[in-house]
Amino acid sequence: MFCFPKKERLCEKKRIESLFSKGKAFLCYPFSVRYIKSEGKGNIATLIVCSKRYQRKAVNRNYIKRRIREAFRLNNQDLKSYLKDNNLDLDLSLSYISKEISSYHPIEEKIKEIFHILRKEIQQ
Repeated sequence: MFCFPKKERLCEKKRIESLFSKGKAFLCYPFSVRYIKSEGKGNIATLIVCSKRYQRKAVNRNYIKRRIREAFRLNNQDLKSYLKDNNLDLDLSLSYISKEISSYHPIEEKIKEIFHILRKEIQQ
């Protein structure tokens, strides 16, 4: 079954607060990315954000988040295997910061680029 399971979602308030206070950040337009790594079993917990500041209509915010989740789900296997091999956990926030509504393919390409950058950053 294809889904975005609860264990891959970042829901705990304390973890979200620590991600935004202690986590590292970079910009890969149209995404602002924050992450924090820790010792663990190779899990990725993700928070997907599309702010009302950039997308006024809830329909558009949900539409964009649906596209981001799908691109994330289809392309995260390489990063997951790397984290599992190195016994690391990753808390990740993907914030969509564009006023434009992108189609699926540009979002997917940016997600792939983000995973590539994350892998380089985690190796350091």
